[in-house]
Amino acid sequence: MPRYQYEAITHSGATVNNTLEADSTAELKAQLRQMGYWPTQIVEEGEALESKAKRLFSIGSKKIKASEVEFFTYQLAALLNAHVALPRALEVTLEQITNPELNRIVSQVKYDVEHGATFNDALNQHPKIFTDLYVNMVKAGETGGVLGEVLERLAEFAERQRLLKNQVVSALFYPAILASLMILSVTILMIFVIPKFTTMFEDLGGKLPMPTQVLISVSDVLAGYWWIGILVAVPSGILLRNYLQTEIGKTQFDRFKIKLPLIGTIFSTFAIVRFTRTMATLLENGVRMLPALQVVKDTIGNKVFSNIISDAEKEVEQGSTLSRELDQSQDFPTLVTHMIAVGEESGEPVTMLKKLSDYYDMEIKKSLERVTGSIGPLVILIMGLLIGFIAVAMILPIFEANKLIGN
Repeated sequence: MPRYQYEAITHSGATVNNTLEADSTAELKAQLRQMGYWPTQIVEEGEALESKAKRLFSIGSKKIKASEVEFFTYQLAALLNAHVALPRALEVTLEQITNPELNRIVSQVKYDVEHGATFNDALNQHPKIFTDLYVNMVKAGETGGVLGEVLERLAEFAERQRLLKNQVVSALFYPAILASLMILSVTILMIFVIPKFTTMFEDLGGKLPMPTQVLISVSDVLAGYWWIGILVAVPSGILLRNYLQTEIGKTQFDRFKIKLPLIGTIFSTFAIVRFTRTMATLLENGVRMLPALQVVKDTIGNKVFSNIISDAEKEVEQGSTLSRELDQSQDFPTLVTHMIAVGEESGEPVTMLKKLSDYYDMEIKKSLERVTGSIGPLVILIMGLLIGFIAVAMILPIFEANKLIGN
């Protein structure tokens, strides 16, 4: 009887790794279900080492992209809206999934659904792929009998979020390339070109101009002590990364991002768009206010706003209103709190949240246009000043050398 190595999740959410004998993987899954486990991976013991080696030498090849989950959701929504049963719809979508890791996960979801699990419970076993927002909306759709419509809205929501994120990245890509080229070109000049000119100037004699002396001093430091920079930068980078993984570090870094000139408003507006759009989507699909706030605070993508919503959630649970609690913070714009207050008073918070998300979506686009229109010329100006200073510092001694030769 073959022996299998498995990974499973318990009802409490803990992960279990162990081995067990069974005639087949199907029998093993049945045994694990009887034990109260949800299997996420099963490998025959003889193949476990080979499987680990494959994963080791194919790092990143099985990464599941957000666009792949989005496409899966669109397909599943179309099938369900065409009145195809959920197990059959999952089977059809499996044939279209080319990513082996996503195929494995959807296969597991299909197996769980066929053996009595609800769709949202089956998805909840894979939190790295299906977020709390996704699972909660699916749960609301199952409860209300509108799973196909909810999945379609989820796919549209994911698409808008992806496009918005791509716009931010694209807007900052050009300035980042310019800045990188500037740093690279100046570094090459300072380390490899300037030292050769320094030797020539010293051989000619005479006093070097002040700009040239400054340039040579900086070049000597970079060329002679670059290794000190590496010794300082590497440990500092590791410490900074570890600090940014703490709650305090994440909060301070997110606070720093929204305070940056030019691009700070993009980060804060992006968080507001995610908050308003996610809240509108959840409330529209039957999720109550408190569960919706619990989901939003983990999906907003900024710890500053997440902490504000977390504090507001506690007060709303005690009977306060969301608009009143958000109004006490200095980070949510007055427009947001006022429109949410109007929505609460009129009984139409979803309508107001949708209007806010559309408005701030347009604000992000305007901010991106301003950033791309400002940062590009600014980087070019800085690059021109640096290169100009280096050129002047290199040309002045040539004139001095001509004078010395003439004398």
